[in-house]
Amino acid sequence: MSDPLSALAARVHLAPAHWPGAELEVQPGDLTQFAPQGLGLGAPLVMRPWDSLESVFERANYYGLQPPSSHPLQAAPTTEAAGGVLYFDPPDQADFWAMLRLLQVQTHLCEYAAFAAAAADPLHERYLVQLRIMSPTALRLMFHAPMEETHQALLQQPLTVGELLWEFLEQQQAYWGTGFSSQLRGAMGGDGDWAKETLAFGLLIENSYQCIYRLWSRVWLVTK
Repeated sequence: MSDPLSALAARVHLAPAHWPGAELEVQPGDLTQFAPQGLGLGAPLVMRPWDSLESVFERANYYGLQPPSSHPLQAAPTTEAAGGVLYFDPPDQADFWAMLRLLQVQTHLCEYAAFAAAAADPLHERYLVQLRIMSPTALRLMFHAPMEETHQALLQQPLTVGELLWEFLEQQQAYWGTGFSSQLRGAMGGDGDWAKETLAFGLLIENSYQCIYRLWSRVWLVTK
């Protein structure tokens, strides 16, 4: 059986976990870290005539970043209409593209970095394979990654973002199988009788404005 990342690497340029030639505080390929929402533009706070210094610094910075939150209400992006995380069964293509439109994913982009990883322990890591897509703007502004000419080969992709997301779904289904696949037997502690494993997916809009998206295959237990 081939490596679960090999088919993906044959279709797009996968960037290494460590961005080439850069010692960064946070590596964009570190998939244990999650990006904040927000514009991340660092615009200066404006002091209005009726403000005090205290009120200026207490006021939300609408151009800043919003830390990730596990609270379902507070996790919504404050400067975007769409975002968040979805979990779903393998969809048909029309439904998947409709979901991407509702989430305002920039499916037309063909310049981006792609990072991927396979889980060593799906039971505890809660994924099988994950894919992270990141725009050059996010790499530059949020991670301070250098954008030299030598990096262009990692950013110029043969597939658009939308095409890659759909390709990932198809590849994962081909690799792991659908239904009660023997490939997934016991991956979540199922007994093969009362509880059986099957394939599903998750999609996270990490940062809507900076175009950071994460899609992963996962396992769930079907019980009698």
